[in-house]
Amino acid sequence: MGAQGGFGWTASMGGSCIVGGAQTTAGSVTTGCKGSLESIQDCTGLCVAKMATVSGPRQTYSIDVTEVTQGQYSEWLATNPQLPPTTDETCGALTGYLQYGYRYTGSAPDHYPVVNVDWCSAYAYCLGVGKRLCGAIDGGSVSGEGYHDATISQWYRACSSGGVNSYPYGNTYEQDFCSGADAPTSWIPVGSLSNCVTSESGFAGVYDLSGSVSEWENSCFLMGDLTFCNARGGSFQDSEWVLACDAVTTSSTDYPRDDLGFRCCSA
Repeated sequence: MGAQGGFGWTASMGGSCIVGGAQTTAGSVTTGCKGSLESIQDCTGLCVAKMATVSGPRQTYSIDVTEVTQGQYSEWLATNPQLPPTTDETCGALTGYLQYGYRYTGSAPDHYPVVNVDWCSAYAYCLGVGKRLCGAIDGGSVSGEGYHDATISQWYRACSSGGVNSYPYGNTYEQDFCSGADAPTSWIPVGSLSNCVTSESGFAGVYDLSGSVSEWENSCFLMGDLTFCNARGGSFQDSEWVLACDAVTTSSTDYPRDDLGFRCCSA
């Protein structure tokens, strides 16, 4: 079922450099790939976000330390990744992976989060760089109320440090730590807010899980004839309750927004 499992064209969980479906080939690395939060991927030659290890009782996995950037996404686009087959019930109508609408176009845009990409494009990017769109810890998608269960959701376990914290930095809301409506800054470079980061042992070093831009999750459901998917973490437009780790908003898979991006996980 595409609404519950993502693309029907691959059964892979991701986590390796050769993954079925939207495979990439080595691209030319931009000079913008630098710093401690991204690196050149050996198997593809692409600039990707570095990953942090997330511990847990059943499975240890990794998560991108930042949202995927415009520079990283553009490099992947330059490899001309293949589209899902038209028979795929969720993403078969996709005709391209381009960004739509507004994005940051000022100084050093490669280091800002990619926005205005639909759910299928986010899913395909993660698969294409040998990862997967964050979903269920045991593989596949998060269903039902699992989005706020640290034993089920990869994204929530990382944000809440295993269910311990309400926000990535602790249990008390700090309006100036992350980029939300109480401290509006619109788009910001990924990882640029030193207090908006996880720090608990076994979960440390993941930036911008609250605010900045919301993030697509592999957690989807049908409503009528449309597929909707959860978005996590809130954005620069959102208030305190939406910025909490256990909060979700939803969008249809084909409805990108200028405050919605994504990050990847691995098996």
